Amino acid sequence: MDKNYEYSIGESINIEQLNMVCNIESELGSGTQGKVYSLISPDNSPLALKWYFPSMATKEQFDILKSLIHTPSPSEKFLWPMAIVENDVKDGFGYIMPLKENRFKSFSLWLSRKIDPTFKVLITACFEITQSFHLLHSKGYCYQDLSLNNLYFDPNSGDIRIGDTDNIVINGTEKGNVIGTPKFMAPEIITRKWLPNTQTDLYSLAVLLFYILFLNHPLEGKAESSIKSLDIPAMTKLYGLNPVFIFDPNDTSNFPDPVYHKNALIFWNIYPEFFRKLFTKSFTEGILDYQYGRVRETEWQVSLLELRDLIFYCRKCGSENFLEPYSGETLRIGKGITNIVNYDNMATTILQNIRHLKNNDYVPICWNPSCKSTGHEIMYILIDERKIITLNHDTQIYIHHVDLSFEYDFTRIVAKITKHPSNDHLWGLKNLSDRIWIVDKPNSNTIEVFPNQSLLLIPNTTIDFGKTKGTIYY
Repeated sequence: MDKNYEYSIGESINIEQLNMVCNIESELGSGTQGKVYSLISPDNSPLALKWYFPSMATKEQFDILKSLIHTPSPSEKFLWPMAIVENDVKDGFGYIMPLKENRFKSFSLWLSRKIDPTFKVLITACFEITQSFHLLHSKGYCYQDLSLNNLYFDPNSGDIRIGDTDNIVINGTEKGNVIGTPKFMAPEIITRKWLPNTQTDLYSLAVLLFYILFLNHPLEGKAESSIKSLDIPAMTKLYGLNPVFIFDPNDTSNFPDPVYHKNALIFWNIYPEFFRKLFTKSFTEGILDYQYGRVRETEWQVSLLELRDLIFYCRKCGSENFLEPYSGETLRIGKGITNIVNYDNMATTILQNIRHLKNNDYVPICWNPSCKSTGHEIMYILIDERKIITLNHDTQIYIHHVDLSFEYDFTRIVAKITKHPSNDHLWGLKNLSDRIWIVDKPNSNTIEVFPNQSLLLIPNTTIDFGKTKGTIYY
């Protein structure tokens, strides 16, 4: 008699490796590999069980799990395997992992516009995703099946969680039950030239970021909308044999269809050019040269943080917009600026570029189609001539911004914008650090701003944060 492989509500499960007995609380969902259940644990730890379908409960999968549970998780973002579970009366095996909190939602809710997170939240989520995969890859692992199905985000903060970690393997070992999710798989996997690895992860990562930020697949333009039946041969051609980026500057054959791809057309023009260039590289050079042409996680990290720092609000409708610190024109003028993440090469160019744009009547226009207002006066702070941060009513400056030894550290706020208690038009910058700021005001003496004191925002004021200096501009 065949053993049953499914669990019922209330059924007990002995987790020897954690030395506890839990009960099945509810079935959370079912995928291609198995079913996932939430558990009631004796100490109320939030835990989940994934139990494989018999066909997926292979020795290879067991060995992968056995390796993962003895490997520390790269970060708390991963719902990492904690223990393998076997049961004498059940067919196959499963594993225990942390249960994600209810605040984490599927990105599908955003793609279907059932939730409406801000750009700041989406960019934060994208940054956390790239940072997490950088950590994973730096430990010598590849994910193999990166797609939006495996990721969750908090629509209020951008915090993320990464599921389906049981398919993670050591890069180059060519193990696992999966080769990827259709539409997220790299062309060289579809054409069977390569198996999943960290390079194919980079391609999937770029697709995923494009989906989140542009609400469209990067290869689904006119070529896709002209296909009557998107069967396997058609998908193989579109995503594998002849992949053409919808915004390929040298090939417009797959440009977005205005009827079917409105999101792509709208969102493409919202982001600054330096950021769009990363996607162009990902889906042109990155497709032709899949070993060396792809955008690295660190490039995404630097650019996503820079993008988040450039957000400013439309004064008429409140929509988030992005300050454009470099135009195509200024990039051409600055012939040395070819690598946008090389700050050393452009250390003295950001301010020059913005001034050039102002002097040449560059006018920020709100992207919101129902607004399109102009006349935005954008205040910003330029730190050490290399990092620009727009100053909005909710801007917070972190230790990451003012001390290079704390790069990517957003746990400590060192300054935030405050409003005058009786005059909303007067804004200040409050010192939330433990240092005394040395401040040079225009046409005035040098002053000291102590912790918890606020400094009135006046253009051309320079603040010595200790390790760096920032100058306020308007």
